Amino acid sequence: MPYVLLYQARNNNRWFWTADQKFTSKKDQELMTWQSLTGLYQDFDNLKQDYPTRFGAKRADGFFALNLQDRKTLPLSVKPDQDPEPMQAASRYVITVKQGADLYYFRKSTKTFVKSANANASIWEELNAPIELAEKILQTKTIWNKQKKCDPSTLRIYDLTMGAFVWDPATTDQHALQANSLYRNVRRRIARHLANSPRLDDKAAIKHNLPTIDLDLEQILAALDVLIDSLQQKPSVDHLLNYYDKSVTQDLLHTIELTDTEMLDASKIVSLIKETRVKRRRIKDLSIFLTALANSFDVAKFLTALETNPSYGSSYSFKDKDTADIVMGIIRQQEGEQV
Repeated sequence: MPYVLLYQARNNNRWFWTADQKFTSKKDQELMTWQSLTGLYQDFDNLKQDYPTRFGAKRADGFFALNLQDRKTLPLSVKPDQDPEPMQAASRYVITVKQGADLYYFRKSTKTFVKSANANASIWEELNAPIELAEKILQTKTIWNKQKKCDPSTLRIYDLTMGAFVWDPATTDQHALQANSLYRNVRRRIARHLANSPRLDDKAAIKHNLPTIDLDLEQILAALDVLIDSLQQKPSVDHLLNYYDKSVTQDLLHTIELTDTEMLDASKIVSLIKETRVKRRRIKDLSIFLTALANSFDVAKFLTALETNPSYGSSYSFKDKDTADIVMGIIRQQEGEQV
């Protein structure tokens, strides 16, 4: 069940802890919630350490945990032995990453990975929200700068109830799979639309002088296939760039730093550095391009817009007078010939 951290000021006005680490009235911003009372207690202790000035001026007996389900408050000055009603859900999803051989769990409130799953980690009952957050985490450099020992390529979503990983961006990108499924549906609808025989109406046709274009739908669809495939490979490209920056380049620099100059073959080491930097430059250029593309083009949003467009069907009214006259004349001639 969801809980929020509540503070009762001396004038009896109640204020809530929100997502931006400020006490503010609940009408101003969305409340930050915890799915377990134990997790709230542990985060509360960390928050007091992280924000001593903000918490130092507040009474210890003024903090409460508010149960959003039954609207009951529990004073945080007395810590219970355990949650009165442990959370029960069909699925309990957590975002995980590996640090060496150990599994760490993401805590949304602090934007860090922690060791304990049930007590500290953010837990979701639906899969869409953690998938969306995990995709953002992969692109947020500040998180990985704080978690230098964690390997971004190992980011996964784990179902605590089932005891199994359910999302892997490297092989089973759920967001991309949904988009591709939607894409196939869009293509089928386009094919059906193009195959339908339209009902023609030349009564309201008007004359337009239109420019010529050189576009082919199949070419556009083929380009979209390449675009979707390219965006799916972005995490791998970024991880490879990070590998060259943090591993290969550092190996070469430390070799130069820690080896006597007389022992180095200068021409070979320069050649190796150049070769490595050229490879890195190609990967970096690709990463820059894919980042710009990902920031400006949402595949799922684009495909959803196509899927929900109401302009599929077989009814049509002419917009060009000359075309209407020619086509309707041809149809009438064909009908006359059949009679």
